[in-house]
Amino acid sequence: MSQTGTSTFKVALVGNPNVGKSVIFGLLTGKYVTVSNYPGTTVEVSKGICKGLDGRIEIVDTPGANSLIPLSEDELVARDMLLEEYEKRVIQVVDAKNLRRGLLITTQLAEMGLPVVLTLNMWDELLDRGMNIDVPVLQETLNIPIIKTIATHRVGINALLGSISSAGVPNLHIDYGNVIEEGILKVQKILNGDTVVNTRSLAIMLLSGDEALEEKLRGKLPSGSLDECHRIRDNIQKQFGNPLSYVINIKRANFVNALVERVCTTVSKEGKTHPFIRGVLFYFLVPLAAFFIGYKLATLSMSLISSRLQPESFMNFIIPLAVGGVTSIWFSLYLYLREYKERSTISEILGRITMHPIAAFPILITILWVVYKLVGEFGAGTCVDFFENKVFGSSLTPSGGFDIYIYIPFIKKIYSITHQNFQGFNYYCGLLAQKIISKDNIIFELFLNEQSGLIQVGLTYAIAIVFPIVGFFFLAFGIMEDSGYLPRLAVMVDKVFKRIGLNGKAVLPMVLGLGCDTMATLTTRILNTKKERIIATLLLALAIPCSAQLGVISGVLGKISGMYFAIYVFVIFTQLLFVGYLSSKILPGAPSDFLMEIPPFRMPKLSNIFIKTFYRVHWFLKEAVPLFMLGTLALFVATKLGVLSLIERIGAPITKNFLGLPIETTHGFILGFLRRDYGAVSIFKVLEEKGGNKGINPEQLLVSLVVITLFIPCLANFLVMIKEQGAKNAFLMFAFILPYSVLVGGILKVILQQF
Repeated sequence: MSQTGTSTFKVALVGNPNVGKSVIFGLLTGKYVTVSNYPGTTVEVSKGICKGLDGRIEIVDTPGANSLIPLSEDELVARDMLLEEYEKRVIQVVDAKNLRRGLLITTQLAEMGLPVVLTLNMWDELLDRGMNIDVPVLQETLNIPIIKTIATHRVGINALLGSISSAGVPNLHIDYGNVIEEGILKVQKILNGDTVVNTRSLAIMLLSGDEALEEKLRGKLPSGSLDECHRIRDNIQKQFGNPLSYVINIKRANFVNALVERVCTTVSKEGKTHPFIRGVLFYFLVPLAAFFIGYKLATLSMSLISSRLQPESFMNFIIPLAVGGVTSIWFSLYLYLREYKERSTISEILGRITMHPIAAFPILITILWVVYKLVGEFGAGTCVDFFENKVFGSSLTPSGGFDIYIYIPFIKKIYSITHQNFQGFNYYCGLLAQKIISKDNIIFELFLNEQSGLIQVGLTYAIAIVFPIVGFFFLAFGIMEDSGYLPRLAVMVDKVFKRIGLNGKAVLPMVLGLGCDTMATLTTRILNTKKERIIATLLLALAIPCSAQLGVISGVLGKISGMYFAIYVFVIFTQLLFVGYLSSKILPGAPSDFLMEIPPFRMPKLSNIFIKTFYRVHWFLKEAVPLFMLGTLALFVATKLGVLSLIERIGAPITKNFLGLPIETTHGFILGFLRRDYGAVSIFKVLEEKGGNKGINPEQLLVSLVVITLFIPCLANFLVMIKEQGAKNAFLMFAFILPYSVLVGGILKVILQQF
């Protein structure tokens, strides 16, 4: 390691995603912070001068990483920063509740030979969950400073700051077995020891198939050295049935598991679940919940065939009751025999049944239903309507006051509040603008035009529409995350997702996409490989409707026929699987290993949920609002240049002749590029007007809504696609989705005509 020759050195903050690194970074550096992209990437890196040490320490906040053998751009940047030639020390931030995940990074830092200070953050959450870590034993084992911190309350920060000078190389050595160890020694000889970090760590990375490291070393090693490394790796691989990277990861995981078993304990909570509470659960709540699930599923099924039964038919009443009763008896009996007699705690019961191949399915349906009620109805309905129409309103149309109607989901109550004076934010902006410039002025239109104004559309869209949806979705997401349900969901869907070139982690952006595709596309960066991120981005843009659009579509089709809504869901779901499968076969690259620790099921902590929701909403608005404004500006320019009118004229023949829809619906498809739910509403209104006394044509409605769902993503989502995947990949996805959605719609039209 080269020395700088001065007293200045750098400290790298390293850790898994969502462990509190950024909070600790802010507390250490204060306001003296710079943010810039890491050279050659779009990944932002924060740097700052540590307070109280005369500016002698530069703190660098590396991107969150689950491994220093990189599978994502964030992990690549984190690893490369550790390989840079300067005197460095490392503060590794670990979520104390997930020590196992953190120690996997510690083993790699030890192999690199870097001096480390380990901070066990979120210590209060660890204790709240009945867990404990024997810090003295862990510190003695690792032989490095270990500091307990609660960053959100500034606990332990001074101790952490004072321990930096005592950083040491963790006393860890993993034996990977004779075959792999011999290969490591051979690769070390090739590297000749002239490296920034220990050659052992580089050898392990190369044997794991680290292509990025190979490129980094290619110009520094003699010709043919990397080819020799490949031969060594291939010879070792022949002796294992699984990929060598997987074997190395398992060896590392087994080592960490043994260490965690030594130092982690769970405080005994025998009798923590009172017999009365267990009785209420097993004899009241479980039967009631099981009955509700069975009844709802049966009701949905009956609605799909309601056209074959009379609405007042006795069967429409008795069958759901019977199904609900059978479900209640079976589920209750199963849990009673399996769990109650064993006196399992409620958390243990929930932890097991959420992973059960049968019981987990109705639980998932129930959770998604609750999330849809909260996000889709209350967030995207009541809250969006209030912010969009009441708080922002029209630019120059006075409301003369308004009535607020608040619909509370689940209890189905409506409350009204009357206000007589407030006119709306955009109204007052319009009045102010008119004092300065004319309404017909181009500047006025740029900001307050109702179709493409930066304030009237861009800001209103970002704050009044997206903010409520995102806020409530992150709230629901935080509850699922903090309870331990999300990791279980990822494991449940892993086998299905592998069929489409993804793994269980992809469920997170997919679920987020039901709230907002723009936000979900930003989170695809958690996926390990470029191939996985491209597939996930494509599927989000193609087949995952946002909550606002899904709310409109489900409401519209539900009024027409439950059968048509079922067909709609079937078509969209099959396209998701079909396109995902084709993408996994066409795109180069191998799928990544799926390793995820399953935490215990627990009661969510409200303070954690609200803090996480706040920071996530702040992050989303910081990322998305500028894109909304940029997209609106592009829409304004396109409108003024007549580009949208030209596209509408070009698309009209395809809409009429191939899809069998009125020409006027073309405007709805174009409008969907601005806002997808607006497009669905516009198409519905056109078909309603064209239907006249005959009523709306259900086949046309179904075809149009399938196409608008599969159609090109909204403008904000498209700009995020460019940001995350590059302009080339984003336009290629755009070029595929546009004709494909029309093709599916045309095929569906032909099929419907046969029945």
